Parts: sequence; C-alpha cells; structure tokens
Amino acid sequence: MERIPEPELMEKKEQVISYDEADFSEGEINLINQINHYLLRKNISLGEKDLIVDLGCGPGNISEKLAIKWPNTEVIGIDGSKEMILRAEQKKIFSTNQKGLKNLRYICSEIKDIKSNNFLLKKKISLLVSNSLIHHITHLEDFFNTIRSLSSNITVNFHKDLKRPLDEKSALELKAECSTKYNEILTNDYYASLRASYTFKELKNFILENDLSSLDVFEDGDKYLIVYGNV
Repeated sequence: MERIPEPELMEKKEQVISYDEADFSEGEINLINQINHYLLRKNISLGEKDLIVDLGCGPGNISEKLAIKWPNTEVIGIDGSKEMILRAEQKKIFSTNQKGLKNLRYICSEIKDIKSNNFLLKKKISLLVSNSLIHHITHLEDFFNTIRSLSSNITVNFHKDLKRPLDEKSALELKAECSTKYNEILTNDYYASLRASYTFKELKNFILENDLSSLDVFEDGDKYLIVYGNV
C-alpha cells in the first residue's frame, strides 16, 4: 500500500479531546515495560542526573507514566500542537498524583525547531522516547536529523510507531477493529495514521543509507515497529 502522509500536527480541538479521553493504557503500559526491559538489559539505571524526553508527547499519557516510573529523573514532554500541550498541562494540574509528577514539565515546539531551543542544554538526554510520532513526520530525514541532534553518546533512543499494512484490505480490517473500541473521529484518524505509517523496509533502508547503523528496527507483532539504540 502506497504511503499517504497526514498533517504533522494534531491541532483540531475535537481530535485532541477524543485522543485524550480514549483509553490507550494497555499499549502505554506495554511501551513503558518495553523501555524498562531494554534499559535493564543494557544495565542502565536512571536517576536525578538524567533527563528523559518524550517527543510528540500529545496529551502527556506516556510522559506521565515515564515520570512515575522514574520519579527521580527529570522528564520533558514536547509537542508541536498547542492544544495537546494545553491538555497535558491541564491533566497535570488536576492529577490526583501531582507529587508523583513534580519531575515532569511540558514544552510546545515543532520537531524541526527543537534543536534550536536552549531548554535541553542543561543536561544531556539519557532517554529519548516517542510513541506514534514517526508516521506524522512527512520526511524521515526530519525525524532522524532531530534525534541525531538531540542525542549524545549516552542517549538511548526508543521510538515506537504503527507499521503500514501491506494492502488496503488489511488497513480496512484494522480500521473496522478500531471502530469497535473508539469513536468515529479516532477511528478515522487511526486509518489515516495507518496509511501514513512507514514499513519495516523503509525504516531499515533509511537507517542503513544514512549512517545510522547504530540504530536498529524491530517488528513488534503485526502492527508496530520500534526504532531503538544509540545514534
């Protein structure tokens, strides 16, 4: 199935509300566990000297879980959508676990502009994470140039995203499955995301052709891809 890009930012209020109110907790917890398992395997522990950055953080679901999992580590969630950051900030303010989120803050910045900001220069990033971000990026070089500019020799990258189905029939089947759990707005956005996602081969070839061989790509079941390693 040919790739059809979608808008890089999710700024419509109804989209943001639908996304924020949906329950994605199972997948989010699974991602945190995958990251933790990878760090343990690499014998990496995170503490107060470390910095975790969640790129394309949306309404902050993953950012919050990262902050709770590593409570002594500074966590920054970054998104280019003002509506998403507003939602994330509101959730943090009204959270019943405010003390557990004291190490978390948010910044609104588009991915292409992140490297020019000084807010990340106080610490080297120890863990650079994204979830369902890569498919929003029209050109892969923009994503990889950003993570390369943000990474140092200590930075662990862990980026999970959808995998583009092989054909339209498979995409429509996944859309129908989604419609049994979520509303029409989310279902349509999910279908658009499937069409905008990259394949394993596309990501793997880009890494090999652009001096990024220290990164690797893993197929996580039938629906997801994970890009991980050091840049």
